[in-house]
Formats: sequence, structure tokens, C-alpha cells
Amino acid sequence: MLRPSLLVLALLALSSLFGLSTVQAQDAPALGKIKKADTVAIDCSECVRTLAKAADIAEQELTAWNRFRLVDDPKQADLVFIFSANPYTGDYLTRKGADERPVKVDGTILTVIDPHTGEELWSDSKRWGSIRIAGETKALIDELRSQLEAETKRWGLDDVLDCNGAAAYQVFAFLTPDAALAKSAYGVRAADDAPNRLTVNSPSAPDFCRRAQLLVGANNRVSGYQVVAFQSDSLDVADVLEHADRFDFSSGKFPGTQKVYFIAQTKDRKVSIQFDVQGRRTVLSRVNYYY
Repeated sequence: MLRPSLLVLALLALSSLFGLSTVQAQDAPALGKIKKADTVAIDCSECVRTLAKAADIAEQELTAWNRFRLVDDPKQADLVFIFSANPYTGDYLTRKGADERPVKVDGTILTVIDPHTGEELWSDSKRWGSIRIAGETKALIDELRSQLEAETKRWGLDDVLDCNGAAAYQVFAFLTPDAALAKSAYGVRAADDAPNRLTVNSPSAPDFCRRAQLLVGANNRVSGYQVVAFQSDSLDVADVLEHADRFDFSSGKFPGTQKVYFIAQTKDRKVSIQFDVQGRRTVLSRVNYYY
């Protein structure tokens, strides 16, 4: 690990040479809903013949993307990814039984819907033939990912620090997970695969931290909250380094990989900002806020 002074110099050089250059874009309403989603269910119920492999490929691609949490029950999902050979007709909530339209498997259609309303949020197709279902599925998910990542939201350091001590999350300070879940009016939800991981969506919190996860410490108490950055969230490293005197810096590599990260932690240990280094890019990864 580099000494703090050397690390700051290295980060300054990195920022100068490879710093992110992003433009804030206006979200289309449908894409905005997808960006805010946390959980996804895959629906391949109409996948016949070779199209059936789309489900497994989609699961692999979404797991590798690590943007959404996969769930089995569509009723517990924020989004449903429907794979089909025929176009979606908007009848997700009203259709009774199987789709009776004739099916010709000559490609793959991906439709992303809101399972609670049936609204179509995004759709595209690849018609490369029935033997190229795997490639079509991968290409469709890659296309959606590219569109989401192109819609960049650029945050400033003040936006991030404004979440420190946010009143919307102080109510959970040092509660047990069960006590936090009991505050149903605050929209707390436990992850299906990790009961101690609690998600909160608070419209009264500052913009950057409206969607957060409560951090549960070793003593089984909520010790703070975490914002996991979307691929479309950007914080310029230079904004942090301009205020280097307010932070302690550390760096390291993820176990078993050569991937590098560095952390800027406020002197009072209340805020920890993590960046991941991806090639020539510095990418905002997550921010922890502690009580």
C-alpha cells in the first residue's frame, strides 16, 4: 500500500491523465425506472425449442453485470425481463394461459416490463436465426447495459457529503435488523438471499442517497448506510482531491484479482468513498456513511 502522501500524488496523476469525462444526460422516463430498479426476474415461459436457452444465458449475463439482484418470484421483482419470439402485447397482468399466437423461432426478443403495472419499459430484438439464441440474448443485454451506462449522472462532492447524517436514515441508528424492518413506513426491505441486507428507498433523503442499504455490524446493529453507485453515477476524482486535506486515503487490490481500488475516508471516519480503477478509468463504486 502506498503511503498517503504518495497515494494522493498518484491519484492526482491518474485524475489528470485518465479522469472521467462525463456529461449529465436527461433520462427517458422508462430508462429512469430501469435505473432505479434493484431486483429482476427472468420470464422465459414462452420460450419454445432453441429459444429456451435464453433463460440460462440471461442469468449468466445479468450475474456478470452485477447491476441487478436476481429473484425467482416476479411479484418480488422491480423488473421482469421477458424473452420471447413474439412481440409483447402489454397483457402481462391480464392474459390467462399461454400465448396462442403461432411461434416462429428465428430470433430473440427482450422486453423489460414493470411487473406491477405491465408497462413496457424497454424492448429490442435480434433476428440472427434459431441457432444463435445465445449470442442474441447476450447482445440484447449488452445493448440495454450500454444505453443505461450512457445516461450518466454526474455528482459533485457536496452531493455525496450532503447524505452524511441524513435525517431519513438516522431513525435506524443502532437498531437490530428486526427493529429496522418493523419500521414499514420507511420502505425497509430485506434481500431474499441475505436477511441482514436491508434496502431503504427514502424520497426525503438527499438525491444521491435516496436508495441505500443499511449496514449491519458485528453486534447485529445498524451501524450506518451504504449507497452502491450505478454504472451511470459519476464522481470526478479531482473533486475529492481538491479537498485532500479533509480525507485519509488508502488503496488495495480485491482478493484473488489484480483489480485496484482506493478509498477516501473523511477525517472523522463518518464517510468512506470507494473508487474502482478499471483500465484507464476511475469509477465510483460505493459510499458508506457511519453513525
